[in-house]
Amino acid sequence: MGIDTYMDKYPDWFGKYFPTLMRNERTHFYGYMQTPAGHVLGIVSPQPIASWSVDYNLGYQDPAPHWFMGHRIESLNLDLLNALPLPGRHPQNLWMLEQGETKTWTIAWVDIKQPDEFENIVSRLLQVPVLRIPQTTCAAGESLTFDVLSKEAIVSVYSDQGEEIPLTKKTLSGDVQSLTYTLPKVGLYTVRAVSGGKETEGILSAHASWRWTLEQARQGAWRYHQKATSHIESWYGFYSAFLAAQYFPERSLDTKLRQRFDYLFSLLHDTVKMEPKYHVSRIQNTSGTINLLVEKYRAYKDTDDLHKAARLADWLIRTWQREDGAYVNHNTVYTSVIYVAKNILDLALVERELGKTDASWSEAAERHYASAKRAIDQLVKAQGDFETEGELTFEDGMISCSALQIGLMGLMQSNAATRKHYADAMLKILKSHDCLTQLRVPDARRRGGTMRYWEAQYDVQMLPNMFNSPHGWSGWRAYATYYAYLLTGDEQWLLQTYNAMGAFSHLIDYRTGDLRWAFVVDPYLQVRQTCSADTHVTEDSLSFGNPHPDLYDTRTFVIGEQYVDMISDWQTVNTQDNDVHEVFKFLGEAMLANAFVVERADGTVVGYNCKVTSRGGTLYVDADEKQITNLHCNLRKAHKVSFLGRNRELGAHFLGWAFGKDRYSGGVMDE
Repeated sequence: MGIDTYMDKYPDWFGKYFPTLMRNERTHFYGYMQTPAGHVLGIVSPQPIASWSVDYNLGYQDPAPHWFMGHRIESLNLDLLNALPLPGRHPQNLWMLEQGETKTWTIAWVDIKQPDEFENIVSRLLQVPVLRIPQTTCAAGESLTFDVLSKEAIVSVYSDQGEEIPLTKKTLSGDVQSLTYTLPKVGLYTVRAVSGGKETEGILSAHASWRWTLEQARQGAWRYHQKATSHIESWYGFYSAFLAAQYFPERSLDTKLRQRFDYLFSLLHDTVKMEPKYHVSRIQNTSGTINLLVEKYRAYKDTDDLHKAARLADWLIRTWQREDGAYVNHNTVYTSVIYVAKNILDLALVERELGKTDASWSEAAERHYASAKRAIDQLVKAQGDFETEGELTFEDGMISCSALQIGLMGLMQSNAATRKHYADAMLKILKSHDCLTQLRVPDARRRGGTMRYWEAQYDVQMLPNMFNSPHGWSGWRAYATYYAYLLTGDEQWLLQTYNAMGAFSHLIDYRTGDLRWAFVVDPYLQVRQTCSADTHVTEDSLSFGNPHPDLYDTRTFVIGEQYVDMISDWQTVNTQDNDVHEVFKFLGEAMLANAFVVERADGTVVGYNCKVTSRGGTLYVDADEKQITNLHCNLRKAHKVSFLGRNRELGAHFLGWAFGKDRYSGGVMDE
């Protein structure tokens, strides 16, 4: 398309365009590209377009002649013709021109001044119905309301069994229909709007209970083997194991997973010196293991796990923290490679609790907190000039992990000015990340996902590159938006967080309980994937590096707009598909036990993870699930609130934990 998408260095990448959203509808095409600086460039066509694709740079050979794909986007392409049927939604978007035949497409670029204008502009230019869905997910039995930009459009919603769902409809000004649907049970629902021969589709979601989701993730941590490798991604499932053990103990399975962790830990660490044996500069492995030990301690209360975590933290700080505070891998800043500072802060919080009765823990807590703070302060000073592993680009994790760690530090401050200092720095970074995030796509499977595109080759041994969104690492932005809400009270951040968690939940098949690695956004992609297990190692062996898919038997097939299964249940060599557990770790921190009440400017009071009713001057809040014991209230005027049989008088502008407490900001906070 001739638009510069090659993001290779700071600060030039702030002016480069990322292909944020592309939609191949049955009768037309629309989408937009966005720069980190915030400019939005729309692209529309009144004709159907077969597919779109992206060209990537090559990365490196390992081993020769096997190429891994790179981390930069060379171009966005609109694929007008396609000789094979699409596997996704629209197999008829297909033309094979006869000799001498011609076909014409009209394609227009559109300057979008404000992102919120996007749907209106597409509808007006193409004369098509457009879906505007602010909330894409809800619990089963709840209702979703969204707009269709077309007063003539016939709109229907179907379950994945083909059952049509009844609706409530009203027409708003400006030829906009407002539609409300109650989604009766867990599943995915297709929205179809038809007008004047033009058809638009979307997907709504009723998510499974958070308890079921986490329990299935724990089952997956056993089924999809946790392996001792050079990459922590291959043993990330222990997060789901230890979080589920904290809330929903299941003795037999918990024991097996606990023993499995201890076995892998002993393979990978010198337990006398208490430091890693292999790939010692991959500090994200060590910081993540520190955090796993903390979660294991929370589940089983064995202080030996905390002693291990504290000693590993001291080794990491002593060996890999620079004078300016940055955690590094040799000469590259790695603070934001899986949030090293956040992991150390989690340790410090548990040490602080123990320090109330044991001064030695208190000293360790302050030492570790001070180290993490120095690292986060270095990120603030960097002003977006961040570094990461692999090939430098405006990289999803580099940006989101920087934002989340800065926001977390703000959340832990009691001084309002200091809190605002970190909040402002975090919000600037988070907004630049919008270009990498699916914030407007009318598809609950994808909303809130971040557009990653080189993970498949390592995670599930599949090539070439593809957009996998949501992917486990999409959880990093969700932490950031969650912290942004707690810092600001701006509901947009809570809504983004909730929509993302809804998308994450469907990385578990709600019909079978099977874990899935990611959702592939590309509408049409011919891929090849390993289909035979490594015969030289078992899942109990050490396995290092990224074995190339072509070292094994492969099969070639076509995928598009679909989930991709994990392979760690059968592939014995190092694979990293267990990184999907990041989203379940996020669930455990942000959504599993927390409910939120928000009073909007018009006086409407809404609940997330709860139902809110007003009777006799009191807001009665009923949690959606039994394990939800914390309630955060964000109110514009004084209210009496009743929750779990307890009552509190909350003043106007209350913003904080009315009942229970958050892990980081502590107990009730009045502002």
